[in-house]
Amino acid sequence: MYGYQVPKDYKEALLLDAKNNNTRWSDCTILEMKQLHEYHTFIDKGLYSDTSIPIGFKKIRVHLIYAVKYDGRHKARLVADGHLTDIPLNSVYAGVVSIRGMRMCLFLGELNNMEAYATDIGNAYLEAKTHEKVCIRAGSEFGALEGHLLIIYKALYGLRSSGKQFGDLLADCLKKEGFFPSKAEPQIFMRRQGNLWEYIATYVDDLLIVSEQPLAILNVLQGDPY
Repeated sequence: MYGYQVPKDYKEALLLDAKNNNTRWSDCTILEMKQLHEYHTFIDKGLYSDTSIPIGFKKIRVHLIYAVKYDGRHKARLVADGHLTDIPLNSVYAGVVSIRGMRMCLFLGELNNMEAYATDIGNAYLEAKTHEKVCIRAGSEFGALEGHLLIIYKALYGLRSSGKQFGDLLADCLKKEGFFPSKAEPQIFMRRQGNLWEYIATYVDDLLIVSEQPLAILNVLQGDPY
C-alpha cells in the first residue's frame, strides 16, 4: 500500500519493523492501544480464566488491522470479531445522508450565503458505550494487560451494534444543541438561527455543517461533555 508492505497481524508487524530496521508499525500500534486506554474502552477483570467470565457475557476475539495513509502515515486499528456474537433481534442499522440530501444542504448554503464545512470525528465509535455483553482475553499487543480478562465497555469497531450506538449518541448530542432531524431525511439535522436555518448532514462519523459560522458549531460539539 503506497509502496509499503502491510502486515496481516501484530506478530508480522513486529517482524516487518525488525526487517526494515524501524519502529513504524510498532509506533502506530502503541498509539492505537494508548487511545483505547484513554477512551476507557475496556474494563480489566484481572488474569483470564474460563471461570472468570461474567454470567451472560460471551468471549470473542479482537485483531489489529494495519494500513498506510496517502501521506505515508502508518495506521493501526483494533477491531472486534463481531461475527462471533449472536445476530441481534433489533435493528443495528445506522443511517447516512444521501447524495441528494447533501447536495440540497450545499444548495441552501449557497443560496443563503452560508459556509459549508466538512469534518470527521476521530475515534468516533469509542465515544459511545456498547450494550453488547462481550469480553476478550488480551493478547501481547496489550502490553502489561496480556493474559487479562477485559470487558468491552465502549462501542469498539467491529461489534455489530457499534454504528448504531454512535449514531444514537451523535443524534442526542445534536438535539441537545437545538438541532432536530429533517422529516424528509433523518440524517440531516437542522435548527433555526435568526432568519436562517443551519444544517448538519451526518454520514456515520463524517459531518457536513452548513452555517454562517460552522466553526462555532464545531467548537461547541468538540467541547460537548455529553
